[in-house]
Amino acid sequence: MSFTILCTFVLTFYVVIWFFDSFFKSCMHYPYYAFLDGTGLKVGIFNFSWTTTACNRFIYRWSKNLNKILKKWFAFGYIFTIGIFLPFALWTLLSFIFEHFYETIQINSVPEVKAVLPGVNIPASDFWVYFLAIGFCSMFHEIGHAAAAAQEDVQLIAISVYVFTIIPVAFVQLNTEHLNSLTIAKKLKIYCAGVWHNIALAFLALLLFFSAPVLFSLVYQTDVGVRVTGFSHDSPLQGARGLEDNDVILSINDCTVKNSNDWSYCLRVAHDRFGICTSAEYIAQNDEIMMETIKENDVVECCRKDDLYGFCFEYMEPKTIVDSALPGQYSCLKPRDMIKDGHHIARSIIQCLAVYLNKNGDFITFFTVFTVVVGTGITVPILIYLFYRAIYIDGY
Repeated sequence: MSFTILCTFVLTFYVVIWFFDSFFKSCMHYPYYAFLDGTGLKVGIFNFSWTTTACNRFIYRWSKNLNKILKKWFAFGYIFTIGIFLPFALWTLLSFIFEHFYETIQINSVPEVKAVLPGVNIPASDFWVYFLAIGFCSMFHEIGHAAAAAQEDVQLIAISVYVFTIIPVAFVQLNTEHLNSLTIAKKLKIYCAGVWHNIALAFLALLLFFSAPVLFSLVYQTDVGVRVTGFSHDSPLQGARGLEDNDVILSINDCTVKNSNDWSYCLRVAHDRFGICTSAEYIAQNDEIMMETIKENDVVECCRKDDLYGFCFEYMEPKTIVDSALPGQYSCLKPRDMIKDGHHIARSIIQCLAVYLNKNGDFITFFTVFTVVVGTGITVPILIYLFYRAIYIDGY
């Protein structure tokens, strides 16, 4: 999903709900207002909210049933939160004061906070992950405040969810008179409960993230290659001649690929090109060149347009060879068949001469060989630096 589609979707959504909100307010004035009051819904310009008291009794009972556990939980939470954030806040304040009075400060060292928005600094396709993650974290944060308040017998008035454009926010309404009558320690338990819940949630997420390979290894294979997840719009690597979505790449030029780190390393190593020695006899037997070559946009096409696997190779006479036995300047060959037939791997034309020991114009071309789970080795004759931009991979 592109940024334009995301903006169009959000704009359309709010235009539709604004239209119906205006329509019902004008045509069904009293029933609609009764509906809004009963449900707690409110619609504004690029925002809407929902307020409810349905969860108040449940949260209060749940908090009292787990009274002993939650007392220790919130007592430890506010001590841990203060112990973590107080030194950090002091360090940030002192750093800002120190940097403010010294002109030699570098701009890159100034701490800054950046907003994370889909389509701006994260992919627009991650919108639902972004929306649900923020919504869940916000709700879990406010449940901490509500449960801690119930522990101290502070009245919970309502729970609300507010969405501004694509940013969901939750909050709880507490009785301020009850809250202000508490001691400082009890107030801190309520104030720090939300942050403490976020810290606990972040720790749980990290635990799941690092344990995921072990957990999924029971039903999935890990470190056996990288999976193709997509291509850039102008990628030359996709199609019948190249790779497809969900292909699992096992190696590049005999460099084993187990994970994304191996993928990056093997691409760097692949800059040291290698080729396949092919004899003139093989070319003569397997050449599928058309009767006439066609030159389109300064590119010679010697293979049929319906041939999805053939590539047009140009024969360039090396200086070490005097006579050529090749019948033409171009040949239409299938690189996959060349790899499958096990031709000798070489890094120069001299190595090919040493293998065949003749002057029949042995042929060498340089390309990169992908070994994938589906099919045999796939060859893609294209500059290696394009791979980083042309293909998207993920650990398999």
